[in-house]
Amino acid sequence: MPTERRGAVTRRLAAFAGVVLVLAGGGTGCATVPTSGPRLAQVDKSKDTLSEPYVRIIAEPPKQGASPDDIVKGFQAAMASFDDAELRMAKQYLTPGAAQRWNPRRQTRVYEGKIEPDRTQDLEHATRTTVTLKGTKVATIDSEGRYTPATGALVEPFTLVKVGAEWRIDIPPDARLLSSDDVRRAYRRVDLYYPPAIPATGLVADRVWVPIEPSRGVPETRVRRLLAGPTSSIASAVRSAFPAGTDLNRITVEGDTVVVDFTSQVDTVSTDRLDAIKAQLVWTLGDLVTGRTVEIRVNGSGSGVRFRPADYHAYDPNVLSSSPQAYYMQGGRLLQYKEKGAGTPVPGAAGEQAGKFTEPAVLTQYPVSVAALVNGDGVYVAPMTPGSAWQRWIAGRNMSPPSWDRYGAVWSAEKVSAHESRVWTAIGGQPRRVEISEELSYGRIIKLRVSRDGARVAAILDDGLGTSVRVGTILRLGEQVRIDDVRTLIDSRDDQQIEDIAWQDATDLLVLSKVKSGQELTPWSVMEGRTDPDAGPIKLDSKIESIAAAPDHVIAAADEGQVISYSTDKQAWNQLAKDGATNPVYPLG
Repeated sequence: MPTERRGAVTRRLAAFAGVVLVLAGGGTGCATVPTSGPRLAQVDKSKDTLSEPYVRIIAEPPKQGASPDDIVKGFQAAMASFDDAELRMAKQYLTPGAAQRWNPRRQTRVYEGKIEPDRTQDLEHATRTTVTLKGTKVATIDSEGRYTPATGALVEPFTLVKVGAEWRIDIPPDARLLSSDDVRRAYRRVDLYYPPAIPATGLVADRVWVPIEPSRGVPETRVRRLLAGPTSSIASAVRSAFPAGTDLNRITVEGDTVVVDFTSQVDTVSTDRLDAIKAQLVWTLGDLVTGRTVEIRVNGSGSGVRFRPADYHAYDPNVLSSSPQAYYMQGGRLLQYKEKGAGTPVPGAAGEQAGKFTEPAVLTQYPVSVAALVNGDGVYVAPMTPGSAWQRWIAGRNMSPPSWDRYGAVWSAEKVSAHESRVWTAIGGQPRRVEISEELSYGRIIKLRVSRDGARVAAILDDGLGTSVRVGTILRLGEQVRIDDVRTLIDSRDDQQIEDIAWQDATDLLVLSKVKSGQELTPWSVMEGRTDPDAGPIKLDSKIESIAAAPDHVIAAADEGQVISYSTDKQAWNQLAKDGATNPVYPLG
């Protein structure tokens, strides 16, 4: 690295405490710099959760006389530098015409691989050559930050030409190419939170991947992305409480208070929407503000609105407490699980009589109720009050197990024929048909589950060729309800049968499947369309009949009439109930 460049970097990092500059050798022409991001206040960064550490790559310009493969390597490194927001350094590796045509903002493509130069060509007399990046496709990240897994071989040719005496790339990829290591280093997975489009207290999660720009740091990056609005997959189901045009001035730390300074648009917010803004802010900042006070200011005003993140648990998109009540069936009745002693029958029809009902679902908001399939002719609901009776809310002889949403509506899918399904929802005993696209209607919906934030559905679909898992977004417009943006989360395969699904939280779905080697219980990120690369399937010791889940909790009906619970800490299953126990249930999900 030239002396003047090193000096510039040193001056640039003067604001960071205890920074070590590590130079990377080789032809990539870059330096990796461990840093804690911009200083937000005079605080001890070893204890400051706002200064989440990450590693920077500082791109270098092309070296004189660099070979074609070194030019491509340098271009790869420059694409991975987020210090250079406009990618000016990366464009120096391109011909003037290519620099004008290149559109890296359209999409980011993630890969595993390496470049393979053409060793057979005599470069001394050549004026044109090709260097190929070969490997495996991993994912794409679109301009909104939506992560989509990709599969297949990657073959990405870079055409280079001589510009004077120097090699430059003339035909670059029409995207930003990043290795998996680049993404792990420079990107953060962020859950954004928005109020639902209907008048209701709560938040809906929207997961994106965002690059951390060193000039901004992690907290500012999160808030700016929140203000940019939800992704198109969920936009029709939510409404941000922030007024249009709101911008972020700065985020600072004063003692144990995180000060978030916005532009004047926030001053126009009504009192009822201000709570929603506070909730959006603290849920999106998440662990960065745990244990702190947050203050909203406008254009640097001396004092603002102060509040504690803990005051906004009512907006939790997962709805449930950290220790949710579990239920299960035994002897034809629904019981509440108790840590000590036998379970207790619930009040009302579901617990007071041994009726012919199956597939119970529990709603814990007032009125606390049970929905179930009764008498084989529809979905019935009974309040958890002594002496209550079953009331039919949805009529039908081939209904899927019911699922509640957080707004007190019960959902179920009806098998019309082997190749057609309908979806119904009912609230207060009034059923209505849900509009669905062919992606859901063609085939038999075996299971339909509503996410706890009330914004999405997941369904097991049998289209005659196998079972798959589809997910979609719920759109509520007055009396009209429809499911949009239906996507396939898990494709059907000859060697796999999907047996059950359960929402673990607002963004993750547990999937029970039968494969050649036995059964698998796997968490899936619905918004990323993938399993957790750092965690495999949950180990199963018994044959599982059905599952239920809540944040940090998994219970299952196992063979021999047992209900078992999985400990994530011990990675082991424990018995909760026996003697014919079945159908474990957590509220919602």
